[in-house]
Amino acid sequence: MGAWTADPIPPRYLLTRTPLERQGALVLQDKQCRNCHSLAGAGGLRGPALDSIATRMTPDQIIRQVLQGGGNMPAYGNALNPSETKALVSFLSTLRGNDLAPAFDASRTLAHANDLELPPMAPPPPSGKTP
Repeated sequence: MGAWTADPIPPRYLLTRTPLERQGALVLQDKQCRNCHSLAGAGGLRGPALDSIATRMTPDQIIRQVLQGGGNMPAYGNALNPSETKALVSFLSTLRGNDLAPAFDASRTLAHANDLELPPMAPPPPSGKTP
């Protein structure tokens, strides 16, 4: 495996993708993300392989990582315009390895717990009387 690759995105990553997701694959290639990240075994080793990134990170987490950087990754907030960011995240969000379940944010489930129907509570005891 080379330290970087100019090879095109493998066709299997483009089949059944929407136009926006295909545009994201072009962004991945044009911005040279594969200098640090591998895809289908080709690319850099500095960052994690992207083949199943969507099983480890939610779209919100991917956006944050791309724009703000962190760890070994520099921030790309000034290098990508909003449409490039949206396309790139759309493409990366499809990369789930062997059709694994996508990552999810458990805190969103907790934040929306009030939206769930809960069983009614027992009525309070009559006032003035203690049990």
